[in-house]
Amino acid sequence: MNKLNTWLLKNIFWILLYLAISGLLFQFVDILNFKQDSFIKWIYLFFDFSYTDLKFFDLEVFTFKRNLVDGSYYFKSYLDIVFYLLFIISVVVYKLSNYRETKVIKFCLSIISLFTILSFLYQVYILFIFFELKGFLGILFLLKAVLTFYVCYFYLKTWKLEREYIQSEENQLSDFKTFQLKPASKWKRLAHHIIDVFLILCIFSKNLFDFYIRTLIQDFQSLVGENIAGWIIFFVFTTTYYLIFEALFKATPAKYLTQTSVVSLDKKPVSFLNILGRTLSRKIPFEGFSFLGKLGLHDSLSKTTVADQVKEPSQYKVFYFVFITLCVLFFLYEILVVFHFIHGF
Repeated sequence: MNKLNTWLLKNIFWILLYLAISGLLFQFVDILNFKQDSFIKWIYLFFDFSYTDLKFFDLEVFTFKRNLVDGSYYFKSYLDIVFYLLFIISVVVYKLSNYRETKVIKFCLSIISLFTILSFLYQVYILFIFFELKGFLGILFLLKAVLTFYVCYFYLKTWKLEREYIQSEENQLSDFKTFQLKPASKWKRLAHHIIDVFLILCIFSKNLFDFYIRTLIQDFQSLVGENIAGWIIFFVFTTTYYLIFEALFKATPAKYLTQTSVVSLDKKPVSFLNILGRTLSRKIPFEGFSFLGKLGLHDSLSKTTVADQVKEPSQYKVFYFVFITLCVLFFLYEILVVFHFIHGF
């Protein structure tokens, strides 16, 4: 394992670049329907590590539609393409910054890591039902998911340890001043909430439209009713999201973007019980309004908070600004087309 970890660190740029570029290319393999070709299909099976499937309730604004030869349509989310373009930019910035600027790469890898976990669990479920049909391919898919998750997890944990080392050095200043972590501002906390909820909807929307899972959801709705089922499903989705990210990394994708993380109020290491307390406390009715005070309920009850970490100075913000501006303009154009204000190409 040490040899593998050493190899991963030595080739970090090329591995990240492969994950980013191959992820983007395989989105177009889907769109152009190249998987019908047997050679392309085998390449896809062995070399595709793009586990993301971001949707937003299949809204037309975020969806590409292509007419197929048989008269049917193929639908693909634009969000996956945007995600892998962002991933490529973040890898390039990482290289240009001499391997220092990692916040956007962390954002991307954290999302991929969650998708690999969900894909692994889903594939186990499918193998259990259709093992004779999915045997070899299903096992290959599982192995790739495990490998991809390990790569993402290893890099995220390595960067986390490096950050903690830097902070421990800050603690030992020559004048012996106590180093205090600065609590994240309320505006950052609000941004975390908005970004994380959007990601929860994008990540788990696929499950709402998958045939097998949709059947299970419909059966569940018939037992408890639509409203209760909807609340329970959202509870499961949000709990899964926060538990996985904050238990493993002490940060969600949104927190990676703002360079913040979960810390303990009593200066002890954040435990799984702390994270479980944070996650369940979020379900208290009107809990969000508690942040109008000094400390929110899911902070005070779990004895944790969100604090700013050592900042990575960025010289490449213009890359992200241009990219985000182009994305906003593109989706505004899509909105105008969908609502027939203008004609699309």
